[in-house]
Amino acid sequence: MLKFIFAILFFCPFLAEAQSVIIGRVITRNGEAVSGVNIFCPEIQQGTITDSTGYFSLKAELPCQLEFSHINYKKTTHLVKGNTPFTVILRNKFNNLQEVIVSGRTSPGRLYSSRKGIETVPAILGEQDLLKYLATVPGIITTNALDPGIYVRGGNSWENSFLIHDVEIAGTDHLTGILATFDPYIFNNSTLYKSGFPAAYNGSLSSYINMIPDPGNKQELEGELTLGLVSSALKAKGPLKKNHTSFAASLRTSYLQAISKLYNRSVKGNNTGNLLPEYAFNDLSLSVDSRLSSQWNLSAFGIFSMDNLTMKLQENVRYDFNWKTFSGNLRTLYTPNEKNRFRLSIGGKSSFSEGDAKGSIPMGGGNRRYSLITQISYTGQLNDQLQFLTGGKFEHARFETADKPDYAENLLIKSSDKYFNLYEAYAEVNYRHGNHFLLVAGLNYQHYRGNSRINSLSPRAKISYFTGKFTLWLDYAQTTQYLSLYPYFTVKTPVDIWYPLDKGMKPALCRQISIGAEQEIPVGLTLYAGLFYKNMQHLKDFSANASTRYSGLTDNMIEGKGYARGFELDLSFQQRNLHLRFNYTLSESKRKFKEINNGQAFNPPYDVKHNIVINSSLYFSSRFSLNLLWTFSSGVYTTFPVGVALAHNITDSENKPILIPVYTDRYNYKLPDNHRLDANLDYFFPYKQIRLKISAGAYNVYNHSNPSFVYFNPEENENRKTKFIPKSKVILPFIPYISLHLNW
Repeated sequence: MLKFIFAILFFCPFLAEAQSVIIGRVITRNGEAVSGVNIFCPEIQQGTITDSTGYFSLKAELPCQLEFSHINYKKTTHLVKGNTPFTVILRNKFNNLQEVIVSGRTSPGRLYSSRKGIETVPAILGEQDLLKYLATVPGIITTNALDPGIYVRGGNSWENSFLIHDVEIAGTDHLTGILATFDPYIFNNSTLYKSGFPAAYNGSLSSYINMIPDPGNKQELEGELTLGLVSSALKAKGPLKKNHTSFAASLRTSYLQAISKLYNRSVKGNNTGNLLPEYAFNDLSLSVDSRLSSQWNLSAFGIFSMDNLTMKLQENVRYDFNWKTFSGNLRTLYTPNEKNRFRLSIGGKSSFSEGDAKGSIPMGGGNRRYSLITQISYTGQLNDQLQFLTGGKFEHARFETADKPDYAENLLIKSSDKYFNLYEAYAEVNYRHGNHFLLVAGLNYQHYRGNSRINSLSPRAKISYFTGKFTLWLDYAQTTQYLSLYPYFTVKTPVDIWYPLDKGMKPALCRQISIGAEQEIPVGLTLYAGLFYKNMQHLKDFSANASTRYSGLTDNMIEGKGYARGFELDLSFQQRNLHLRFNYTLSESKRKFKEINNGQAFNPPYDVKHNIVINSSLYFSSRFSLNLLWTFSSGVYTTFPVGVALAHNITDSENKPILIPVYTDRYNYKLPDNHRLDANLDYFFPYKQIRLKISAGAYNVYNHSNPSFVYFNPEENENRKTKFIPKSKVILPFIPYISLHLNW
């Protein structure tokens, strides 16, 4: 069985159609794939590069002397005498420089992830996810069970950019933090930048997550069937044209809404406080990769998601939401030789959301967003010490918002239509000095044309020092952001509204400086410590008297400032059968707006002072493994009403009273601390060419009550007087689960 699995993994690289085809894979000493390695054959003056899984193929006459080069690894050569597949192991230019990392260790401002690393985190409800994995590393937190987003170094979750092949995609948020957003079956290779951003990245303040979709299997058809408690998935990889073009696809659908409906029917009387949300989601991811020749590669990607939610909090309070997203891009890569690479990408993204709140506060509306993106870049290597990158990008974006003046009407009325064009150019130089220093300098220029015309220049710089197994780095980056998110509630939800700059306003600006050090210890320990400080100007929010009707958006957009600072600590231990990681983040985030809280600085709802993560994976044998994850985070701030006003709708024939919450200061209430334990046990059962994995575990093992949000509930006492009692809602208590994964 192991030989069969090895054969599949080994022969899924790009294969050419001619007989004289060189097939190979490039890995590190740890066995991890190295992407972007230049392979060059001087005899024919042709070359290629490795893909995201480290594989390559090259048509050439044999014997052939191949040269392997990469900016982070020592150059090596290999004499190929036959067409038998082979493996090349690259050694770091410095013993301590490890650019391909599974355990999640931090390398200068970057975090690399792979499917193996993602699998060390418990598969909640049987689902593994890239974002769940990223939330276990220092400097990154999540806030509550309803919010699927991540918050990086004191920034907001909508200040992150998600990219496929360096092209931004629409956020594909599913409700709650336990449902997978990005399936590692497709997204098994990614890089997170939380500081020291490449010059090619701009438009977000906090982080950039660049994902490389799986290119598929060009030789054999393989698949996976997953059956879980709330959803099931069908996944496959295989050749479209054998040895030439391949695909990878993942289709998921949920039946959580059916389970919720059955449960809600069993609830007796008016005990609506115990009703489960009726939530359904579907998503489809598809990747296609084609090796046109030894110099040309073409890839395409698309992801579609669709969600619906009905939530009843009280007898007369109900929320109905639905949202959809689509993103796709086409990329062509031309590599004429080992030192030059050209890339052209064309992408598009769109999102739609619609909400309707019935009961205490009649409100509703819709939001549409479209973007078209074109990007071109060139990478050149002058010598082993100097590499440079230059390129440009154009984006056209359009935004539409709409009102529902009466929730009884089922028609959206367009109330605004905004657009912008963004022109961008960038350049970056990487210079390696001697055996100990790496210098990176870059510049990003943007010209924004919308309600305002704005020019911005964003410099970046980073210096790294290496010696033995010790690494020290210092970096600086300036970024800008032109979009703001209008919240539907006081907490972030997938139906919140993206909105571009209003006339006369400046883009949000963040200047970040960070310093970090990492020390490897021979017994399998790695220690990382870092400091960061972020200064932010022209931050966007909406004034306290913002209307619940979306047409009032432009009248209430306001600007302010803020900062974030913190300390990160990460300790990881890895042996053959045990992986253990502990990390701690101490941070503070502040915002200040003249129109909010009388101009006093406040803690935003994603300010988490203390965050602790302990993650362990124990492999008892080749068939049994146990994953544990314990997290602790300080309580976050939320906006709590100080009272409720009664009003009557004079157009309502029944004259039913309407409860309107009364607010004073924002973020005036701190929720209790959060902590929980997740666990799952995996059992692998191989049979011939099929492998069955059974995952059993639990979310929130000891059933700690972590409130998701607070609200007012009217209660009548014995004297028939009504009081408004603050209540907290716990959406996700202890949840046991079992799931089946069938691979072939």
